[in-house]
Amino acid sequence: MSDASSKRAKVRFSDRLVYWVARFAIGTAARVPQWLGYRVAGGLGRLWFLCDGRRRRYALKFLAQAYPDLSEREQLRLGASATANLFMVPLDMARLTRLLARGGHATDVMDCTKGGQTLRQLTKPFLVLTAHLGSWEVGAVTVAEIVGGGHGIARLTKNPLLNDWMLESRQKTGLKVHPRRGGFRDLARALANGEAGMQVIDQNQRLRGIFAPFFGKIASCERAAITLALRKQYPVMVAAVLRRGRGFQFELVVADTFTPKSTGNKQADLLAAITRANQGLEALIRKAPEQYLWIHDRYRTQPPEAHGPQATTESLNPEDPN
Repeated sequence: MSDASSKRAKVRFSDRLVYWVARFAIGTAARVPQWLGYRVAGGLGRLWFLCDGRRRRYALKFLAQAYPDLSEREQLRLGASATANLFMVPLDMARLTRLLARGGHATDVMDCTKGGQTLRQLTKPFLVLTAHLGSWEVGAVTVAEIVGGGHGIARLTKNPLLNDWMLESRQKTGLKVHPRRGGFRDLARALANGEAGMQVIDQNQRLRGIFAPFFGKIASCERAAITLALRKQYPVMVAAVLRRGRGFQFELVVADTFTPKSTGNKQADLLAAITRANQGLEALIRKAPEQYLWIHDRYRTQPPEAHGPQATTESLNPEDPN
């Protein structure tokens, strides 16, 4: 499946209805005064955090691992603030879509003084790895604008009209978005052709993950991007776009740039590279913990109990068959 597949999909009446409702909602959200829109979005996020007990428990468990010295009250405050930021991200996308449609650029609302300079020094092909931190969607468009194009992976909607509209606005900036299912092959081909790639790598991997430490606890981590960088010796940048203030202003922050080392031991090399990427993500998250997705069940997938509490990360990860 490619980003053009939505054009071949059958369009139903419900698709058209949802499309026009979404266009109206996005247009309205983008026109609301910035201070009001973000205040309402943040308030809804805090309310949702208060009401959703399951997600609140995930957040407290995750925050206790990352910030064990904080009291439960402080952890709850941080979780509520972070969920408020999560609810601001769709508003970011609405405002960004309108900005791009009017001929603007993501860099118009971005401080790229330091991060942009580091990014421009990389030679394509390379990979930018990030987390659900700040405004990751704005970040992908920003990277594409700065380096003259890029490829990313995202979960697309089932509405072909909505997909086409959203993808078209991104492609005007040089960003091509591929679906999560099967999209990594397209990303790999783009890199082989000398392009830049981007991926969010901080989510629990239920299948074929690699076990590595994240905030001091073993987590099942995404392996595909780092495996590709290791195999092809692509440079890797660990970065994020952080919100500055409470509105539509951001800063591109780079935590680390490296090329994964290949010693001939695939298992050890992969673990070392993923651990380094995780350390970069942790450093970014600690810069703005109130903007991170703490409500995710990050440690859901754990090694089999047969490994025991003294198992090393090396023993937890079988040799990559590829």
